[in-house]
Amino acid sequence: MIRHASLSTRHSSLFDIKPTPLSIRSRDWRKPPAIERIRAEFAEMRGFSPTLAQAARLFNLPLDECRQLLAVLEQDGSVHRGEDGRYRLMRA
Repeated sequence: MIRHASLSTRHSSLFDIKPTPLSIRSRDWRKPPAIERIRAEFAEMRGFSPTLAQAARLFNLPLDECRQLLAVLEQDGSVHRGEDGRYRLMRA
C-alpha cells in the first residue's frame, strides 16, 4: 500500500503549479469582440444611457476608441445618440 506522504514527496513536481492571478483585463476589448460586448451591455440593461465619457470608463477604452465603436453601433442601427449626448438602445 502506498503511503500518502511518500506519494506527495515523490511526485511533488506534479503539484508545483505556480498560481497566476486572473485579470478581467486579460482580454483586449478594443479588438472586434468589443463591439459585441458593448452591444450586449445595451441589450441587457434596457435603461442604459451613458455619455461618451461614461461608456469609455465602463468599457475601459480610450475616449477616441469608444467614440469609434459607438459610431459603428450607431451606423448599424443598434444604438442612437440623443440630443442630450447620451447613447441609447434603439427601440424595436
